[in-house]
Amino acid sequence: MSPEQQRSDGITDAVLSDSAYERVRVLRDSLFAQPIPWKLRVQGLLLAVLAATVPLYWLYPDSVASYLTTTDPMTATPRVALLGAFGGTMVLFSAVLLVGAALYRVEHAPLTEQQAYQVLTVEDFAGGVSLAMGGFAIAITTGSIAMGLFGGDAVGSYVATMGQNPLAGSVYGLSLGSVGIGALSASAVVLVAHWYVDRRFRRL
Repeated sequence: MSPEQQRSDGITDAVLSDSAYERVRVLRDSLFAQPIPWKLRVQGLLLAVLAATVPLYWLYPDSVASYLTTTDPMTATPRVALLGAFGGTMVLFSAVLLVGAALYRVEHAPLTEQQAYQVLTVEDFAGGVSLAMGGFAIAITTGSIAMGLFGGDAVGSYVATMGQNPLAGSVYGLSLGSVGIGALSASAVVLVAHWYVDRRFRRL
């Protein structure tokens, strides 16, 4: 069976389902119609990617040192770390909303159509915050940190073109190590939440 046929069968099953939630979720025109467990897994991976900026920083060649405050990622305070912290916070916030929506669905099952719309509205908002805001901020942060892997010439070219150095010290003093540790911890929490929610949904 092709992926298209499997998807079509899944939509048909949802439409014919006794679950108002599944019917509304499939029939709504939304960019974030994926199931909650899927969204939580993606959020956990996004936070893991943010945490990976710390080991990436450790791999910098010596030629990048002149553009850094320090070569130690645990104490380095690059400007882009603040953006990463913002992105991670948005992803974690949206994950909390999704877990809340999931628990509401479990505790009030079977949902009425009105309740289903309310839960899915929260899901859409959380998906937008997570991917459109948090995911974008994490992507920029990771890309900026990864740029240093290409050496001092690459960083120098960027600085000359853009007029600013994202790896330079920030006046806020937020260390990349703090962001990485926070992101790693949050990733673990969100992935555990994904496992728990998925398990509860299977019992519905």
